[in-house]
Amino acid sequence: MNLKFEEWLVDQKGRQDEVGDFARGLNMPDVAQKLLGRKPDEHKNWADIVIGMSKPLHIATFNAAWQEFQVEKKLAADVPR
Repeated sequence: MNLKFEEWLVDQKGRQDEVGDFARGLNMPDVAQKLLGRKPDEHKNWADIVIGMSKPLHIATFNAAWQEFQVEKKLAADVPR
């Protein structure tokens, strides 16, 4: 399973913390449009988008969300099919 950050983040919208606020605050169609045609470095692509938002709190929240996503992605990859 190749979990993508965008998919993971959409699933976090119901959380009542900063990651949930971050997920709810993104305009996902705009983000998806910005991701089209980019190089395959998912982290760099998302970091560029978040930095471009000019909201310093979002950078720290993105970093925390990315770490959680990496753990979940690894766990999903370790599950035998």
